[in-house]
Amino acid sequence: MKPRAFKFHSPQDIPTALTLAEDSDYDFMYFAGGTEALIGLKERVLTVEHLINIKGIPGLKEIRVENQMLSIGALVTHQEIADSPIVQEVLPAYATLSNNIANVRVRQAGTLAGNLCFAEPNADPPAFLAAMDAQLVLVGPEGERQVPVRRFFDGPYSTVREDEELLTQILIPVAAQPQKSIYKKVVYLHRPTVGVAAVCTTLDGQQRWEVWAGALTGEPERMDQLCELLAQGTADKAALQAAAKQDVADWDVLEGVFGSPDYRKHLATVLAIRCVMELADD
Repeated sequence: MKPRAFKFHSPQDIPTALTLAEDSDYDFMYFAGGTEALIGLKERVLTVEHLINIKGIPGLKEIRVENQMLSIGALVTHQEIADSPIVQEVLPAYATLSNNIANVRVRQAGTLAGNLCFAEPNADPPAFLAAMDAQLVLVGPEGERQVPVRRFFDGPYSTVREDEELLTQILIPVAAQPQKSIYKKVVYLHRPTVGVAAVCTTLDGQQRWEVWAGALTGEPERMDQLCELLAQGTADKAALQAAAKQDVADWDVLEGVFGSPDYRKHLATVLAIRCVMELADD
């Protein structure tokens, strides 16, 4: 099936893109990698009058470290993140994550920014970025603002991004203090059934843990009780497993082809403990 007819625009700067969005009477879509958008348009699940291609906007293809922040531009693809010497040096776990997203076609064309904005519930990046407390830079008619990944998602295929806003930059803190991170997942049909990220930061001799699960409820979920036990220095595996099971108990896991909610909750606890144990032994 072919998509319905639309007008294609290629602005060369952000202000022009925002103007085109405002003039479209909300009947538009920003277009970057297009791995999700093209499928939706071809299947006519998505229909728009205007497609605003942002690939020609300069400055959105950069990866750099500045002020202890790893900055990833909106047009950077998953494979470019995976292959980046900068990412491999400062955040190797995320380079590995990016190198295992979906399949080679998606990695070569799809962008991290597009992945986040589309808010596909079965995706790899949200849990890891939430665990790292990454920030998203959004630019709209009212100016620029930053939104934590932890508060960006509003359910499946829904975010707090305003329609006209462009996600221009992903900012991930790069700790000056010792830090370890890891991501593990179980995959079905190229997508994660469950993904779990763990980050351990040592500050003044104390460990701070962030363990987040994704691909379950439509937004990343923090494993609060597990994190609290780990912060207390608890290393007993049985106690950690019990805490992880309590964390997932009340989650409203999405139904679908990726397994029953109870099965996926079980996977989340298993992956969480494996992540924690691997970091603790590192």
